[in-house]
Amino acid sequence: MKAKKNQTEAFPSHEIESLTEIAYKVVAQNFHRYPELDGVEDKTVLKEIVKLTNKKLPITTVARNIDFEFYWKEKCDIDPVMVERNIKREQHGNSYKQAYIETHI
Repeated sequence: MKAKKNQTEAFPSHEIESLTEIAYKVVAQNFHRYPELDGVEDKTVLKEIVKLTNKKLPITTVARNIDFEFYWKEKCDIDPVMVERNIKREQHGNSYKQAYIETHI
């Protein structure tokens, strides 16, 4: 990649991932090994990691460690049991997480 003269950024095209983005991916890919994410206190960082975390991880791994509703909504949307039974979050305390857990217990 050639540098362009009138650019203020070294890599303005976003074709090359930042070290932060690479770190998020690595942590997300290994979430099953350390699901507690001890030491990650920044909610923004935690949210980015959870966005990339595999939605097919077992409930025993994610239930205690992920509270973001967007994760549980996606998990509900891809789960054949949830789709087949047409489970609604409104029937489960208005929470996707609660709907998913109650359906699979």
